[in-house]
Amino acid sequence: MLERGSGLSERLCSFFELANTIPELERRLFIVLQLLGIAILLASTLLIPLRDFDYFRLVSNLVMLVFLASMSLLLWQSRKRQELLLFIMFIGAAAWVLVVMLCSLLLASPQIVAKNLISIAAPWMIWLIGIYLGCFLTFRPRTALRMSLMLTIICMSFLLYGIIHARAFDSMVFFDFALLFFANVLVIGMAFPLAQSQARSAQTDFLTATANRSHGYARLVAEIGRAERYQESFSIILFDIDHFKRINDECGHPCGDTVLQQVAGFTNAHIRRSDLLARWGGEEFLLLMTRSDLASARLKADHLRQQLKNRAFHTDIRLTASFGVTTYYPYDSANSMLERADAALYRAKRNGRNCVEVE
Repeated sequence: MLERGSGLSERLCSFFELANTIPELERRLFIVLQLLGIAILLASTLLIPLRDFDYFRLVSNLVMLVFLASMSLLLWQSRKRQELLLFIMFIGAAAWVLVVMLCSLLLASPQIVAKNLISIAAPWMIWLIGIYLGCFLTFRPRTALRMSLMLTIICMSFLLYGIIHARAFDSMVFFDFALLFFANVLVIGMAFPLAQSQARSAQTDFLTATANRSHGYARLVAEIGRAERYQESFSIILFDIDHFKRINDECGHPCGDTVLQQVAGFTNAHIRRSDLLARWGGEEFLLLMTRSDLASARLKADHLRQQLKNRAFHTDIRLTASFGVTTYYPYDSANSMLERADAALYRAKRNGRNCVEVE
């Protein structure tokens, strides 16, 4: 059972592209939001006996309270699979909304369903759309898109079942059904490109059009999680343009900016599509090489070193670069890998520059 559960979580992480960890501030924010949700739901539950007693609402609220409390505890204690826990939290909240909506439809009379499908479903649909938007604010755009489409299919299936159960086969009902469907699609269709644009802006270095440091670090953390799951290796290369300050001083900063852009473009043209080049700071770059051992990464670093040395940039500017290389080992963290690569890069500079050093 444990192996089956582990296999399911692996498939979920793979299909929805879920990272192993999330930023600490985001983790604490979601714990606070869940505790706030628990407080609101608890107050709503305590007020139920003061109104007309609703047994189903009482049971559903109690189930949701237990779910939110469990997710808060797991998110507080866990240091792994944190994004998977957020995924389960969003799906669980959506499932609660959908089940309550379905029960509202099943308890309503056929006449009410036939005339007021939108009025029955709209309050819950608003909550569901809020969950869609929360997904796009929390997860990668493709992950949020898959989650939202999956929930839309489930939502429309529940609505269709409620219509069939009530035998409300009226043209107005199907018009309302189509309206609710297109409302879902419209929200997702607007949120997805906006999320993509925002993600690209937040992940891209404005000067070189490569990944920025934040995105490079996030990809490194994600790659470590993938390497842990599949027992695969990968390597990173830190490289730095030698004496770059001299280029700025002698040719001017616009010239230096052009050189950085051309070095980034040249490097991107000589790596695989699965690799990632990130501007790490100033004239320093990080190259993340997936499924590469230390020897392969060293060969690539030496190849780039020679190609950069033999090429003229901007107005016939010649330059060299120093490289530090390391590979992933079990129990590595992003910081430990970066420390080794940085130490190797420092040795390359100390040994005369224009060379490659490995961990």
